[in-house]
Amino acid sequence: MNMYSQDVDSIADQYVTSLPISVLLIDDEFLIGEAMRIKLSSETDIIFNYCKEPDKALETAIGVQPTVIMLDLVMPGVNGLTMVKFFKSSEDFRDVPLIVLSAREEPELKKKAIALGANDYMIKLPDKTDLVARIRCHSERYIYKQQRDELIMKIRAMSGQNNDGLSSPYLD
Repeated sequence: MNMYSQDVDSIADQYVTSLPISVLLIDDEFLIGEAMRIKLSSETDIIFNYCKEPDKALETAIGVQPTVIMLDLVMPGVNGLTMVKFFKSSEDFRDVPLIVLSAREEPELKKKAIALGANDYMIKLPDKTDLVARIRCHSERYIYKQQRDELIMKIRAMSGQNNDGLSSPYLD
């Protein structure tokens, strides 16, 4: 094994660690926030953050750096679909998985939320098993993508290549 391979392996080992999952729930109903907190309280690797005021959602998201955002669609003074579009067009949060959490079950609304960039749609209140599974699935995919992108940048830097220097379907 050459030195380059060993360096790549040691860098890759740094990224195989399990990072905590950070959930941000944006919902104006305190009881929903409390119910979700209780459902997730036994999951030691999931950090639950709650934002009751939609006008403070961006500020809260910047502070907690969530690995998944859960968003209600029906809140006073704000259209939840507009918030979906906002988060998905934001450079800081466009890659963060967004799960709509709503009491509304209309197929057209689900279709619209997904079309605007939501990654998933759950009906309030989901059972704990489904909730945890979806949070883990979306968060882990996001975390792995972030780690992969960082690793690619380090490998490119080690090889002296710029971003266009390595061509591989695994690096793009």
